[in-house]
Amino acid sequence: VAFMESHKDQPFFLNYWMFSVHAPFNAKQSLIDQYKSRVDPNDPQRSPTYAAMVHSLDDAVGTLLDTLDRLQIADRTIIVLATDNGGNMYSEVDGTTATNNAPLRGGKATMYEGGIRGPAIVVYPEVVAPGSRSDEVIQSSDYYPTLLDLLAIEPQPGQRFDGISIMPALRGQKLERQAIFTYFPHAPAIPDWLPPSVSVHQGDWKLIRIFHGGENQSHRYKLFNLRDDIGEQSDLAAAFPQRVEAMDELIEAFLVDTGAVRPLANPNFDPAKYQPELEGKGTLKRSADGPPRKASRPTNAKGNLGKAVAGWRPAGGCSIAIDDGAMVITSAGNDPHVIYQMPRPMPSGTLTLRFKMESDSAGKGQVFWSQEGIVPPFFRDRSVVFPVEHDGKTGDYAIELPAKGPVVAIRIDPSMGPGTIRISNLSMTSEDGVEIYSWKF
Repeated sequence: VAFMESHKDQPFFLNYWMFSVHAPFNAKQSLIDQYKSRVDPNDPQRSPTYAAMVHSLDDAVGTLLDTLDRLQIADRTIIVLATDNGGNMYSEVDGTTATNNAPLRGGKATMYEGGIRGPAIVVYPEVVAPGSRSDEVIQSSDYYPTLLDLLAIEPQPGQRFDGISIMPALRGQKLERQAIFTYFPHAPAIPDWLPPSVSVHQGDWKLIRIFHGGENQSHRYKLFNLRDDIGEQSDLAAAFPQRVEAMDELIEAFLVDTGAVRPLANPNFDPAKYQPELEGKGTLKRSADGPPRKASRPTNAKGNLGKAVAGWRPAGGCSIAIDDGAMVITSAGNDPHVIYQMPRPMPSGTLTLRFKMESDSAGKGQVFWSQEGIVPPFFRDRSVVFPVEHDGKTGDYAIELPAKGPVVAIRIDPSMGPGTIRISNLSMTSEDGVEIYSWKF
């Protein structure tokens, strides 16, 4: 509001990301109590906490719109309200999911329509008729060229756009576009998840390519007609092979044009051990009702920490044992890691974690450090990735940790796969090479 007040007499651009409906899930208790009395147990949308969060978002939007009216600049201001993904269907709030995207399938972090389809509202009195509606499909990369078009601003020489101007749709007309692409090469263990995928929308049709998910690690496909099947329940890939082939050519051209980093086939993949029936199976993640916890005790978002052994706690599908002066990590999954809470804060600066390690596992290693008072305790920006020789031979490792604050915990990810890893002679040295801590196994 203060920004708009100070810029009301000149052109301005305001980008306001509202965190009101994002995790952590908490809201004003008075609003939660108000919506508790309105809960319908038969309605899939029945979280009073999330309803209260949406209420607060609505209040914030109203404050912005009221300010535009008060400053008498509403008639010459373009307003865009949109979301970047579908509703969260994997966090447990009030004993249910935070929200529900029915009749769409899936939610945030999935490739189905419930994860990628969201609402958009554009207000501009000179162009958009009040109360009008368009069923044209757009994407976030369309906003920039559209704003230039609405303001009659010419692009810079040689400037290219990933999206198009949606001015025709704002005027009730059709858009001319070959296709829309969505790239999500991830596989979070949530309901309706898919292996790493990319999709293309063309007219009423949607094709999902699952990388290396088919026979002999060829790609696998799901095809849906969204006009007849908005819930994506009937896979038509086998019935329309020519359409699959044509739409997959669009996907391939998109990946080449954008220089996308693609998932690689796993040379160690054993199809006999893969269980495709588990695709899409996931459990709800428990969410705290109160404010975020302090970072005094690190927690692991991928699962509960195991029982401490020599002060180290295993997580990510691994276990720890002590054998002949070494910490032996046995991994049964793809994200083994161990966490150690320091008995006292280590000084800031470039610390070095030194150790010997032998492994028959696979993948890169990574070391995280937790800094005093920082949430979340472990984050990629406070980590170092390092190459590992998984040849069963003992190697020496020295990992530099550029800590900007006192270090209170260490997390070692020794590999990215199943196997056995032995770590010994583990110590930490300060910026001047003096040993400041060592571990005895």
